[in-house]
Amino acid sequence: MIWGRKLVIDAENRRYERNLTVDEARAMATDINARMAALQRQWEASRDLQALLAGLIFCQQQMPAWVFKGLMENILQQLNNPDATRFLLVRYAHDHLGKTIDESYEWASRNVTDPTARGGRDTMMRSYQKIRPQVADINRIRPRPPRPRRR
Repeated sequence: MIWGRKLVIDAENRRYERNLTVDEARAMATDINARMAALQRQWEASRDLQALLAGLIFCQQQMPAWVFKGLMENILQQLNNPDATRFLLVRYAHDHLGKTIDESYEWASRNVTDPTARGGRDTMMRSYQKIRPQVADINRIRPRPPRPRRR
């Protein structure tokens, strides 16, 4: 990366760049390190592909162009995967909305907004079962204990 210069637009004098001061370079490095640390925490906590993508973009200048291009294509392909979208919808319905796994399939099939991921209950179930073995560090969905009966 080029750390020694910054873009300064001065139309009257036609001067377009100047050297960074030591304080400006330190402030820039501190800001980048803080952002990368936040992205790292986000990635480690949830394996969020958006965090990984942002970290990759931050490091773009430090790697060969072919490596960056290949990684970007791979991540974007994963983000546009309809099976992954269906999986995330089912997990959301189960983990955050408190639905059973069968109810989660139904909920996901009714509430999907991505046109490429639309499908019925069986489609949601097949996608969930396809993606589930690939996902690390997520506890398997266990049957919920029966709810107490109302009197």
